[in-house]
Amino acid sequence: MISVAGLLAFGFKKLAETSKFQLFGTLATQAKTSEKVIALTYDDGPNPPYTSQLLAVLNRFQVKATFFVIGQQVESHGETAQQIQAQGHELGNHSYSHRPLIMTPKRTLAHEIGRTDRLLQRLGVETPIHFRAPFGYKRIRLPLMLSQLKKTHVLWNVDPRDYEATDSHVVVTHVLEHVRPGAIVLLHDGGGDRSLTIEATAQLIPKLQAQGYRFKTVSELLALQP
Repeated sequence: MISVAGLLAFGFKKLAETSKFQLFGTLATQAKTSEKVIALTYDDGPNPPYTSQLLAVLNRFQVKATFFVIGQQVESHGETAQQIQAQGHELGNHSYSHRPLIMTPKRTLAHEIGRTDRLLQRLGVETPIHFRAPFGYKRIRLPLMLSQLKKTHVLWNVDPRDYEATDSHVVVTHVLEHVRPGAIVLLHDGGGDRSLTIEATAQLIPKLQAQGYRFKTVSELLALQP
């Protein structure tokens, strides 16, 4: 028989991991719109040379995306981060160290969010900086702090798990099967060799354009909502 404590622990785990619900603040997993527009988002960078190769693909198709960057990576690869900004893509905050931010003291949360915000502001980011929790984990304390900071917590509703795929066709097929107007697609330019993600992006964009989809940054996408 499962104890009350066990049920609570299970419930908190699901609350931490679900992309559909949080107790405080603004959570965005997609935009409520009938327009055929979507946002491509890339996590865990900047990560040369893969981020630069990805930027070349996006530039070829004249598509803007949103990059949720890790502060430590920005410090290590500032030129690549500047390249993202200079090419007109949106930069978002994916924490400073990419540690899971659950059961985390408020002081640590403030450091993880604030230090990366300051790095992005030094790059010239002036618009409100959206946040994406590492691994999507959140529970209660993180959403409460994001609410106090008036930050939108941006997760996703299409996840092809490109970081574990062995064939770009699998990534492309998953996105094409699950994409809907207003979708936020999760991909990765950081965390290792991302040649497969670059290849998938180059295949995805023309296929989605052929279906009538247009591409927006997350901020542009969310601005379409009533």
